[in-house]
Amino acid sequence: MRLRSGPRKDSHWRSLRAFSLYRLLVVCLLLAVEWLGTGPELLGEALPQVFDTALLAYLVAGLVLLALGLLRRPAYETQVGLQAAVDLPLITALMYASGGVASGLGMLMIPAVAGLALLVSGRWALLFAALATLSLLAAQAQGLVLGVIKDGAFTQTGLLGAGLFATALLALALSRRARESEDLAIRHRIDLANMAELNAHIIDRMQSGMIVANDQGHIHLINEAAWALVGNPDTDNPSDLAHLSPRLYAALQEWLMDPAQASALTLPGDARGPELRVRFTRLGVDRAVGTLIFLEDTAELRRQMQADKMASVGRLTASIAHEIRNPLGAISHAAQLLGESEDLTTPDKRLAGIIQAQSQRMNAVIQSVLRLSRREDARREELSLAAWVSQFAEEFRRQKGLDEIQLEAHIEPADSRVLFDPDHLHQVLWNLCENALTYGRSADGRAYIRLQGGARQVGRHATLDVMDQGPGVSAEISHQLFEPFITSGRDGTGLGLYIARELCENNGGGLEYLPLPTGGSCFRIHFPVPE
Repeated sequence: MRLRSGPRKDSHWRSLRAFSLYRLLVVCLLLAVEWLGTGPELLGEALPQVFDTALLAYLVAGLVLLALGLLRRPAYETQVGLQAAVDLPLITALMYASGGVASGLGMLMIPAVAGLALLVSGRWALLFAALATLSLLAAQAQGLVLGVIKDGAFTQTGLLGAGLFATALLALALSRRARESEDLAIRHRIDLANMAELNAHIIDRMQSGMIVANDQGHIHLINEAAWALVGNPDTDNPSDLAHLSPRLYAALQEWLMDPAQASALTLPGDARGPELRVRFTRLGVDRAVGTLIFLEDTAELRRQMQADKMASVGRLTASIAHEIRNPLGAISHAAQLLGESEDLTTPDKRLAGIIQAQSQRMNAVIQSVLRLSRREDARREELSLAAWVSQFAEEFRRQKGLDEIQLEAHIEPADSRVLFDPDHLHQVLWNLCENALTYGRSADGRAYIRLQGGARQVGRHATLDVMDQGPGVSAEISHQLFEPFITSGRDGTGLGLYIARELCENNGGGLEYLPLPTGGSCFRIHFPVPE
């Protein structure tokens, strides 16, 4: 007789305590019947003192067994043995003192054997039935020999013994069936717990925000992504959608008034969070139990769409660029050889130089297209903006021969942190500074560049401005500034700003042009909101 640990062990102890309570109930009923004198005259008729002693012993033993069951000491198997050692002899004694099987007290053996059979498994149940039958037969025989029992009634005793064996077998079958059902229930409970834990991990790690709320706005579930998208609010009542995100709560109530309307809508951004794409879905089969709300950052959606678009365009342009590059190389090489010929006149040499110059410009365009097509996905890192910009400024001054007056850097607050791919940020900022160095020279012919930015208190996102003191961008091309192949210079490819904006959007940010009222240009890099 072995007992496993875990949920089954707990259920066995509960059954043991329930059986102990049943025993106390039977003893208390017998005591009440005897003391009130309302019971059958057969109770304790043969040996009253023996009956009273056995009944009191049964009461004390029942209390002790109940206490041991509550304490779970000693072991379960030992306590089941103690239960049998109490029930079988004391029930036999009560029956013996009341005149044998004819008193009817022998019937108490049936629930006792059934209970013991349910508490144990296997041959122990049959052993208890056999011991109970032998005990009844021995008591009946001894009572008949001593004259305590007038009628042997061995037939009734044998039938009662047969009933005890039948009860033990039936209880054994029921116990086996109950254990199988319990094992199945435990396995299902473990599977459900594992599935719930798996679902919780999946939901918590979803990139899309997910909220489950009832019609009154009480939140039953919210994952980390949703918490970040609503602005990581500092609220005393995180289970109330109205406090967590008033704009989302208002959108939910408006949708609940007419669920037949489109379930997807766009919520404009505010100081607490970005622009959101929201979808509502009712939960419940026969009746609604709440609403499932999906949240997505529209900037992230646009970034993914842009990345997919650029991947397709990149593959196409890369194949075209490769096809152009080979004959272009041959043209450039031939023009170079032609220009070195001594038989060419000066005008012909000038034409050969034009071919070489335009071939080199075309090659620069192809290089930009190939670099764009090979662009990998952004590997965003959390950067200290002040430290990173300071290091970049030193590198750019050293490469271009500038002093600190010509390239200034100022980040406020100094602890501003941004989320961006450092390689992409370097490429974008280098391109903007080179443009400022080329097209943003002041009236004295020198270039003055200022890098200024930091984390804003409103909107919670950081920006970085690249400003110059040049003439600015003409109104004719300002609205096409970020289109490919649009340039104000003769030697430019028109792809630098286009690639810079694509890189910014691929990182979840943006790039815009702002004309300065005092003259000059300002290109502003928008960094994504930190996650």
